[in-house]
Amino acid sequence: MADSSEFDPSQLPNPFTPMAFLPPELAYQKAVTTYVYVGMLGILVWDILIHLGADYKLLTRYRPNIPTLIYFISRWSSLLYSVSSVIFETAPVEDCRVFSKVTCAVYHPAVSATALLFFFRVRALYDGNKYITAVFLFMWLAVLGTSLTVVASLTGVHIGNTKYCTFAGFRPYGSSSNIVIAVFDTCVFVAISWRIMTSDSPTDGGGGFRLSGKHLSQFSKALLQDGQNYYLVAMVCNLLVLIMTYIHGVPTVYRTIFLVPAVGLTNIMACRVFRNTKLRHPDEADTSILSTMFRHSGQTTSVFIHTERTGSTVLSIDREGLHTTSISNTDITSSGSSDEKLPHLSRTMSAV
Repeated sequence: MADSSEFDPSQLPNPFTPMAFLPPELAYQKAVTTYVYVGMLGILVWDILIHLGADYKLLTRYRPNIPTLIYFISRWSSLLYSVSSVIFETAPVEDCRVFSKVTCAVYHPAVSATALLFFFRVRALYDGNKYITAVFLFMWLAVLGTSLTVVASLTGVHIGNTKYCTFAGFRPYGSSSNIVIAVFDTCVFVAISWRIMTSDSPTDGGGGFRLSGKHLSQFSKALLQDGQNYYLVAMVCNLLVLIMTYIHGVPTVYRTIFLVPAVGLTNIMACRVFRNTKLRHPDEADTSILSTMFRHSGQTTSVFIHTERTGSTVLSIDREGLHTTSISNTDITSSGSSDEKLPHLSRTMSAV
C-alpha cells in the first residue's frame, strides 16, 4: 500500500468533499450525527404540520395571553434550532464559528420557553401559594441562565479547505444546562402529580392507593399521564446528553449528538401537554379536581363553563359543596365577558 503522505488528492473524483478531509472513523461519526439531526428535524416539522389546526384554534378561539405567546415562541424557536443545526452539519457556511454561536444562541429561547410553559402550569395549579411560585420561578431562572453556557461551550470550524463545518470541541460545563433542566423537569413532574393526586383522591384511600393513580378521574388521569409522558421523554433525552458528555473516551462529535433530539422531543411533549390541557373539552372534566382547587380559599368561587354542545353553566363552589346553574347565551352576551367576571378559572385553564 502506498504511503498516505504521497497520496494526491486530485486523484479523487471530488477532492473537496468534506468527508475527504476527515479520517474514516470521524467521517462516520459525523454522518451518523447528520442523520440524527435530519431525522429529528423531520419529526419536528411533521408534528408542527399535523397540529396546525390546533394551533389555529389557540389563536382564534381563545383570548391571546402570555402562556399562548410562550407556547409559540417555544414551538418555533425549537424548530429554528433544529433547522440551524441541520444547516451547520450539511450545508456550506462562510463563517463556521459565527454560525455555530448563532445556532447555540437559538438553543437558549427554545429550552427556556419550553420550561416556562411548565412553570405556568405549576403556578396555575398552586394558585395563591407564593412559596411554590417563588421556588419554581428561581428554578426556571436557573434554566434561563445555564442555557447560555451552551453558546460558550461549542465552537465551529471549517473542515479542511471546504466551507462545511464541524465542532472543534465541547467544554463539559456546557452540560450544566441539561443538569438544571433535568432537575427542573423532575420537580415539575412531582409537583403537578402530587397536586392532581391529592386534589382528586379519596380521604380513606391511603398513600399507596393515591400514588397508584387508579382512583383518579378521567380528566385528572389525563393530566397526570401527560406529565408522566413529558417527564419520561425529557429525562431520557437529558440523561443521554449527560452520559455522552461525561463518559471518558466518547468522541467529540458524539458528545453533542443528543442535544438536538433533546430539544425537539422535549418541545413536542411540552406543547402536547399545553394543547391537550387548553383544548380539551370542558365537559369531559368532572368537578372533583375543580372543587379541590377552590376548597382552601374559604369563600364562594364561581366557575364559568361554556360549550357548544351543552350550553353554559356556572359552578359555584363554597364550604357547603358544589352548586350548578344553567344560563342562556343571551345572558352571557348582555352581562359582558365571562373572563372578566371569572378570572380565576380563565387563568387556571389557560395557564396549565
